Amino acid sequence: MSIDSHPGTLEPETALDKGQFYRETFSMGWSHLITCLWFAWLFFYFGNVHIFYSDIWGHVSYGDWILTHQGLPQYDPFLSLAEGVKSIDAAWLSQVLFAKVYEFWGVRGLSHVFALTVFATHVLFWCAFYIKTGRVGVSTLGSFLLILISSSRIAIIRPEIFGTFCVALLLVVMAWSEKYDRWLPSADGDEDVSARKTPAPLLCSLYLGIPLIFLAWANLHGSFVVGLAILALQFLGRALEVLWRTKSLIQVCTDPWVRRWLIVTELSVCTALLNPYHMDLFLNSLLFPRNPNLKDVLEWEPLEFRDAEGIWFCMAWVMMLGLYRHSRERVRTADVLRIGLLSLSVIMGVRMIGWFSVIFVYAMVNHLATVIPRATPVYLKSGSGEKKTGSFWARRSLVMTSVCVLILWFGFAFSNIATPLFGGKPRDINKVYSEGTPRKLTEFLRAHPPQEQVWNPQWWGDWLVWDGPKDLKVFMTTNAVHLAPPRVWRDYLGIARANRGWQSVAERYNVSTFIVHKEKQVALEKQVRRLEGFRPVYEDDLALVMSREPALIEAAKASEATDKETESEQKSAATEEDQP
Repeated sequence: MSIDSHPGTLEPETALDKGQFYRETFSMGWSHLITCLWFAWLFFYFGNVHIFYSDIWGHVSYGDWILTHQGLPQYDPFLSLAEGVKSIDAAWLSQVLFAKVYEFWGVRGLSHVFALTVFATHVLFWCAFYIKTGRVGVSTLGSFLLILISSSRIAIIRPEIFGTFCVALLLVVMAWSEKYDRWLPSADGDEDVSARKTPAPLLCSLYLGIPLIFLAWANLHGSFVVGLAILALQFLGRALEVLWRTKSLIQVCTDPWVRRWLIVTELSVCTALLNPYHMDLFLNSLLFPRNPNLKDVLEWEPLEFRDAEGIWFCMAWVMMLGLYRHSRERVRTADVLRIGLLSLSVIMGVRMIGWFSVIFVYAMVNHLATVIPRATPVYLKSGSGEKKTGSFWARRSLVMTSVCVLILWFGFAFSNIATPLFGGKPRDINKVYSEGTPRKLTEFLRAHPPQEQVWNPQWWGDWLVWDGPKDLKVFMTTNAVHLAPPRVWRDYLGIARANRGWQSVAERYNVSTFIVHKEKQVALEKQVRRLEGFRPVYEDDLALVMSREPALIEAAKASEATDKETESEQKSAATEEDQP
């Protein structure tokens, strides 16, 4: 028996057989070594991801507001220009978790939560692939393909990470169920719907575990509707398969797995309704992509086949067609339906590439297992010196097991999460924040807070709300793009792009201070420097602040005078040192 094999091997009786049994059970090979290297690298990589300066800070701000007011906001509490637009906070529980983590462990805590959650998610994905195939190497290949296709989404810290964790749990249960939810050949060679008796733990996972997943998921992130679609298509796929083979609606209605998936889907919908908004959350999650403001946001744009996501999407489809052509595994109707639905979703909005990659790889691993030949394991007794025939890649030994354990240990011991546990220095705080985070800018604004309307880049809005002065009147935030009235969003874009008449638009909103990203808004930077009555009050390599507020202008003059005085003192000191 080996780690790759399925349970069922009888326990050996003799001492010699026991020694061989344990040696074969705990011996590992090259596929296990590659798997350990892969997950050690993933753990190290996720632990080093920077905290981006965009919407994560809006979610932390929301969580802090919810904890302070002990309730959910009816309107966006940080964007005054969206006043009167009702808000449905689909990620309130994730935001509360983020806020509590920041309260106890600071920004490093957010980094650690991201690393542990995403790493655990990919371990669960690997487990689902292994349950379906029973092969370590193929499961690791599936994990690699998943990362490759969704590479543009894996390093983003936002409530979506909890949604992917929930879908990973769902797929583990579904992969387990596929061992029983399948057509088996009968004695006369015809296909029949009879299958092995479903174990009680699996039934408990179906009828209790999956609804509990959706209870949490519906309060963690709006992507729970994707999970419900996955479940509903599992039911529909099974019903269509039974109908196709039996040509009888009675057989469809009496099929045990059709009824099970229908009941599980209904229970999941009912538990998902246990959220603060009830049915409104469903409608909001389904209609959210149709918000007109989102068509100007990069991740909600239609798929461009010349972009990286488009290239990986096309390669995935080519791979799928090749596998369907050469695989001996039966194509499941539910897999085809899910891949088709999510493919259309990706074409309509590139943001869905992450969900497509999960379902695509989940459907393909069985076919990969039939195409990739399986080598018979060759077990080497350490120190015996005997020669074993067989493929080099099929050889396994206890020495390789020791190397695998060592790799996993080093992957943990040298991670940013474990370093403080062993007495090392925590990760430098400057390396936790992403490079483009305007920390010096918010430090200046806290010392000299603008009193009137501020215009700011949308991608800095959440950071300005979180780290800037209290009650700062930002123009736009990433979290409120969908809440801003369409006219406000168009006006924001007109100013950001320095379109003709942008000055009059800014005057209409009584903008007294402009915050400009110098690298990404070159045209606007040139224009705001020419504005009459405005003066540069702050500037660094990243940001420029132009204002007409007297307090900020006086602060800038005082700061400039202090800098000149300091520079003069330094020159005088240098001159005295040069004199004999």
